[in-house]
Amino acid sequence: MSIKEIKSGTLYKEYELKIPYEEINQIIELKINEIIPTVSIPGFRKGKAPANIVRKKYESNVLSEAVENLVQTKTKDLLDKKNLKPFTQPKINLKKYEKNQPIEVEIKIDLEPEIKLKDFKQLNVNKYEIKLDKSIIEKNYNDFLNSQKKYSKISNNREVKNSDKILINLSSNDEAVPDFLKTQKNLPIIIDSEYQILPDIGLKIKEKKLKKGQKKKIKLDVSKSLKLNEKKMIDFEIEVIEIEEPVPFKVDKEFLEKNNLKSEEELEKNLEINLKSQFESGLKQIEKKELMDTLDKEHKFDLPQGILDQEFHDIWHRLEHAKKDGKLDEDDKKLSDDQLKKRYEKISERRVKLAILLQYIAKESKITVDEKEISNGMMAYASQYPGQEKQIIEYFKKNPSAIDTVRGPILEEKVIETVISAANVNKIIVSKDDYEKLEKKTFDVKKG
Repeated sequence: MSIKEIKSGTLYKEYELKIPYEEINQIIELKINEIIPTVSIPGFRKGKAPANIVRKKYESNVLSEAVENLVQTKTKDLLDKKNLKPFTQPKINLKKYEKNQPIEVEIKIDLEPEIKLKDFKQLNVNKYEIKLDKSIIEKNYNDFLNSQKKYSKISNNREVKNSDKILINLSSNDEAVPDFLKTQKNLPIIIDSEYQILPDIGLKIKEKKLKKGQKKKIKLDVSKSLKLNEKKMIDFEIEVIEIEEPVPFKVDKEFLEKNNLKSEEELEKNLEINLKSQFESGLKQIEKKELMDTLDKEHKFDLPQGILDQEFHDIWHRLEHAKKDGKLDEDDKKLSDDQLKKRYEKISERRVKLAILLQYIAKESKITVDEKEISNGMMAYASQYPGQEKQIIEYFKKNPSAIDTVRGPILEEKVIETVISAANVNKIIVSKDDYEKLEKKTFDVKKG
């Protein structure tokens, strides 16, 4: 076997191996001899067929396994010979396989970094607690009441107004119109809503001064539905079936029973708890970000170039798709490609560094995720997709590698808890205004 180093970087090696064909040929012959006693071929008694005939029929069946075993063995020999400690499973690419020709294999190896952990007792971390004043709690309650839209049929047949909710029949004979828009019966439209099935449909119905029972042809833009960059106006026939107007919402017996509430006081208390929970969830993310910033700052070590390159490649690939689909973040739209690359190279480096560091802390602190935690995590993940829980659990069972999407966040949380439990914790009480300033400062993309 010949070994050629074709690339070397920070904690990264790339080799080309050439393995004589005779070695794979010997393995295939051994495999064929193993299966001869079990093979039945017409014209021969079971297990008595000549080796050359058995090989001709079954060589392709054993070839893949033979090549894989040989390459794995040669990879191990390479690691031993070069005294290399791979950080992740080496990436193996079979570049060339031809009969009676040397087998060419490309092997990419990320090497294990040397990490010296900071004593967690020397770290300072913040623990935040939200304190909401009475006016904020009352405003949240009033906002909830105002958000509960309730409508009643109008008593006189007047024209459509801005705040109305209407039912319409919508139709078009234009072939360019998507099927789901060609005919819609009893379609609800809230005239002043930001969310419309077609842009400005509510506004245009209002402009036509339509009343209940009236029909009108109206030109509407379907470019969004057809994913076009330019406007495409199509004629639709619209018939107003019903007009309803908003009426003041009251917390009555019907509402309480429908929502399993005993009283309006219970509703107020639940809304206060939910509001506080939202702030606590946000503060937890801020605490996590601050801790990650501290860990990043306090630890210096080399990163495997191969993992870095792959992380940046994956991010850049997603960015190019977002740019093509017009879904690039507003802040990213302001940057040139060179500026974007610098930003996301920095982000890639941080992600890789923190992922390696958290993995190392877990290993050193003997932190693991047990089967019960994984099972609970899978159930929690599946619950995010109502009606599809069973299919998602089945998917995890059939694809064990996918369980890492559950195991990873659980392990990360356990590592964070371990670090915080050993660190110096500063307890800080914040107001709503403090929270908003802290959130803006912590997640300012321009800083990182």
